[in-house]
Amino acid sequence: MTSSTDQLQVLLSPAAAQLSAALQARADRVTVSRATLIEAFREALPGAASGENARTTLATLLYEIAEHGIIDLPTSRTKWDAGRPALPEQVRIPTAPPARSSTPRQQVSWRPELNWAYGTRLTASQTQDLLACNRWFRDSHGHPVRRAPLPLRERSYEIFRNEKRLDTLITGALFAPGRLTLNQLATYREPPPLAHHRLGDGDTVLVVENSDTYATLRNLLKPAPGSMGYIAFGSGRAFEASVENIAKLPDIHRIVYYGDLDAEGIAIPARASINGAQHGLPPIEPAASLYRLLLAHEPTAGDVIANERAHSLTAWLPVELRQAAYALLTKGQRLAQEATNRNELSIEPDWRRWAISP
Repeated sequence: MTSSTDQLQVLLSPAAAQLSAALQARADRVTVSRATLIEAFREALPGAASGENARTTLATLLYEIAEHGIIDLPTSRTKWDAGRPALPEQVRIPTAPPARSSTPRQQVSWRPELNWAYGTRLTASQTQDLLACNRWFRDSHGHPVRRAPLPLRERSYEIFRNEKRLDTLITGALFAPGRLTLNQLATYREPPPLAHHRLGDGDTVLVVENSDTYATLRNLLKPAPGSMGYIAFGSGRAFEASVENIAKLPDIHRIVYYGDLDAEGIAIPARASINGAQHGLPPIEPAASLYRLLLAHEPTAGDVIANERAHSLTAWLPVELRQAAYALLTKGQRLAQEATNRNELSIEPDWRRWAISP
């Protein structure tokens, strides 16, 4: 039997994976209080936990982790505080298999990197995963070539003969602070490539969620880019990780984003902004003028978003657009960015000034 985290195939964003691991280390507690949530947050992401947007960051990550079934958020409004965005008074961690001794039938001599395992209660599955890591630490010791860094899935295949195993493990208790690290395993999460086009000498990059709108804006901005140095194709959720590549673009000091107005479309830049901050990037800003133009269109059917979730999502948008976006989400409506098509953008001049000017 495996836990819900063992069944994950979709990667959490990097920051959510770190918080998830810290929470999973407390999985012996079915109900985790808000005090314990904040303790895990500070342990996993001390920089974000002490920042001015700590509440919004924590709410964003908790919703992401819950969407993957790793935790259950309260359904009753009385179990949330009165802040904005609201934080849960507690969360549930789905029941895991009964914990077993960290020592299997035969006595294990853990490598120095795994000394913490001697005093840790582990499931049978966790023990088997650690034994595989233990063998890798043993066999690669003193062999610099074998310890040379490899991308995550290449290292995962080498250790487990399963290229996706580490994708799952990094969200779980074995990677909680003070336990396994990617650095120990000489591996790293390779961010997906960020397709981009140089527009001019400006210090701003505009990231666009979908491919057709990216092409439209690229072509319209090319003759007169203003302060725009680059335009990049976010490619949906891939941008949550590919944002790291913006650090490689020279002289970029501002990141502006335009995507769909639905739950996923708003969550993507918020999550990417958290990841980007860990790589020294500025906060990701909404392209206010483009969203304002988009909100003038007739919405289509979407998913009904609960009030607290909608408040958390719309916190990323400019204050003047939050109420309209909140109403859209809670009514079960959405707006695809393709509604602002090439013909409209060609004759509407204001979006250039509002979106591009510093």
